[in-house]
Amino acid sequence: MTHSIVAAYESLVDAMAVFNARWPSLVIDGTVWKLPLLSEQKTPAQIPVDCVTGPSAIAAAVSAFREFELDVGQSPGTVMRLPGYFILRESVLDEVRAVNRCKAELVQAIEAERLLRNVAVSRRSNIMRQALGSRFSLNQLKRTLQDFDAAPRQITFTWAGHTSGKERVQIGPLRERLLEEARSRAEQVGEALEQTPQWFDLRALVNMADDDYLDMPKPVAPHPRCMLWFSKSSRYDAMLHVNLPFFVLEGKEPPKIVGLKDFDREARSAQRPDIKLRIPALPGGRLFVPSKPDARVTAKQDGHGTAEIQSTYRKQLE
Repeated sequence: MTHSIVAAYESLVDAMAVFNARWPSLVIDGTVWKLPLLSEQKTPAQIPVDCVTGPSAIAAAVSAFREFELDVGQSPGTVMRLPGYFILRESVLDEVRAVNRCKAELVQAIEAERLLRNVAVSRRSNIMRQALGSRFSLNQLKRTLQDFDAAPRQITFTWAGHTSGKERVQIGPLRERLLEEARSRAEQVGEALEQTPQWFDLRALVNMADDDYLDMPKPVAPHPRCMLWFSKSSRYDAMLHVNLPFFVLEGKEPPKIVGLKDFDREARSAQRPDIKLRIPALPGGRLFVPSKPDARVTAKQDGHGTAEIQSTYRKQLE
């Protein structure tokens, strides 16, 4: 079924070509910040940024939008990043949605192939590379573009220094993995199977169904983000992870811009005040009880000022 992955990729390339052929001629103003490629999957303590404007910014963005393969020396676990914004005289929302739709279809084709092979979620990248080539990056292929058919009054770029994500782990495969680890440890260390840490974890899962899930927190590397104000509210109306430039429309007055500065780990040592409280599900504290469905309500409030705005952002919050 890899032919479906190739077909979805070809559709994405076509949609991206249509998009890149239209938006550059509509630019009123814009800026991008070039970030260095990472040669290892580890965020350095300092990340310098290079501010680019004018035709050079447009050329850099056109290239970044269609860059789906790893560059020479780039670590496979990282992505090429080009945070920035462009103010346009006309909407390109239809073209952006077409690109995002093709990206979603490509991800669906990869997932369909994974299910057909009955392999772990972690094998998605391998399936993608088998179909498209060894240098392709799944993270660069699937990241969506952002567009707002409105004029913001303020655009502020900053760094997210302390962010955590999570991976959902299904109980059935988890049981199998824990049992295998318990047997391996018992053989290597010479202790009873029932005394291994993995066995205690298995006992903690005894009342859970194989199709239940637990949350496994994982840290997210520092990344550039942007807050936008469209309404008169003091709270931002949208917050984006800006690995790529986004688009807004021209307004009566130009927006206030707070540009991206160099990243310094020492200057961002403070932890976030809104760290989630998680309930441990296993004795070792590696896995946690899943968050309740209403835990995303706070995130949806971030879009309160964009409810009447045609954009890709509302889709992101759903």
